[in-house]
Amino acid sequence: MIAFDALTGRHGELPARAVSGAREVYLQIPSGGSLVIAEAPTGGRESFNAYRAAGEPTTIRGPWTVAFLKGGPRLPARRTIDTLVSWTTATFGADAASFSGTAVYTATFQRPTQTARIWQLDLGRVAESARVRLNGRDLATIIGSPFRVVLDASQLRAVNRLEVAVTNLSANRISDLDRRGVAWKKFYNVNFPARFPENRGPDGLFTAAKWQPLESGLLGPVTMSPLEEMPRK
Repeated sequence: MIAFDALTGRHGELPARAVSGAREVYLQIPSGGSLVIAEAPTGGRESFNAYRAAGEPTTIRGPWTVAFLKGGPRLPARRTIDTLVSWTTATFGADAASFSGTAVYTATFQRPTQTARIWQLDLGRVAESARVRLNGRDLATIIGSPFRVVLDASQLRAVNRLEVAVTNLSANRISDLDRRGVAWKKFYNVNFPARFPENRGPDGLFTAAKWQPLESGLLGPVTMSPLEEMPRK
């Protein structure tokens, strides 16, 4: 049996064992995750390893530098924060509440003291997608939960630089446009009716002017955890 993770591109042969004349495979699917499973001849493929915790997680606490790269309506000012919160909160100023785009979170952290060959970087909650770089090297682009990356210990240094580029949804930008009366619904042959009464404007059509800002950015907590491979039986 082989497995394919469409989110990360990881694929390979699943751990299997013979039980009472049948064959069992071990599946490890995290909450929010999914795998494509297919029957295939064994042998000659990379292993689709499963992992388990080998110690307590270490929290990457920051401080975090947050730089807004692109988006609108305006680029909020660069910030340094000690606690990860949505960029729609007062911490980031008024401009950030209506901002839709990409911001890069940067922090440095010491190599964890535990000894392990394999580590898991867990970003915690992210709103909504993330591109992860460690020590100048791209690790992954993650578009949905779980926001985790498995990496080899050789990728860690004594002091490490973590960069997480987060892109939020367009909802906050759309809401800002409707509050300011900017004509953005320029669709051919579509009247854009509102599905819900609360989203219906004076003209009877859709408006997002009453929407509250959606959480945006890296929300964490961000942790590093030692892992070990599950035994293949």
